[in-house]
Amino acid sequence: MKQTHLVGLMTFTRDQFAASFSTEKPAPTKLQAQIAAFNKAYADLDTAYRADTYSLDTDELKAADKECDDIFRGIAKMVDAQLDFNFNPELKMAAKRVKQAIDKFGIDVSEDYLAENNKLQQLIQEITESTQLTADSKALGLETAFAQLKEKATLVRDLLTSRGLAKAPKGRMKQARQAVEDEYRKLIQLLNAYALVDDDEHRYDSLFNLLNQNIDYLKNTVLARGGKAEKENNDKPNNGGNANSGGNNNSGGNNNPGVTPGYQDSNDDDVPTGPEL
Repeated sequence: MKQTHLVGLMTFTRDQFAASFSTEKPAPTKLQAQIAAFNKAYADLDTAYRADTYSLDTDELKAADKECDDIFRGIAKMVDAQLDFNFNPELKMAAKRVKQAIDKFGIDVSEDYLAENNKLQQLIQEITESTQLTADSKALGLETAFAQLKEKATLVRDLLTSRGLAKAPKGRMKQARQAVEDEYRKLIQLLNAYALVDDDEHRYDSLFNLLNQNIDYLKNTVLARGGKAEKENNDKPNNGGNANSGGNNNSGGNNNPGVTPGYQDSNDDDVPTGPEL
């Protein structure tokens, strides 16, 4: 199942349960507890999904990175010019030492933001913490340029951090998917159980209709690939059905209310899941 579809299905489910119950018309106690468990699993999924997919490519970050690149290129060119055209042996030696420091970290301005910024931070630290290199950069007239580079590199790092620099830890999304699917299935099973024993046989009709309409949308739209949805349903006899359709979650067949989880296997891209966000 694609991550975007999974999050879409779970978001829709969360919203519909929230809208269906209130302080005046609360859900049964056990159902409330399961809704809370599902919402917690959903929150974990949402956090993992956002961290896993958040785009770092923003205009502000692009602009700061370009300034950083330009300053670094300028420093590198000035050092090369000192090596090529300065015949003062002391300044030439100073330029050689700064050049070695620059080359040491293999900085490539075409690298991704994080990789480049890490190397720039290391270079700046090397220059500022070395008495010799600090004196060399000052002698070469690069003191201001390195200060500007530090300022812009710090800005880039701050922007990266504020935009979710740390990706979701490896395996976090997989764990969140499994947890929310488990809680979702429990939620649907419990809802079906309450519908069968409630004194008001129509109490959950509206919620069932909304959830089933979403499942129908997914089957007919997301999986409508030249008859593939129908083939998948035939190949998977337990793929489920809608309320009053005799689906596999309803042991009594056509007369029992209920909603079917719209998928079987979280690794199956062709199972109905949810509308794209």
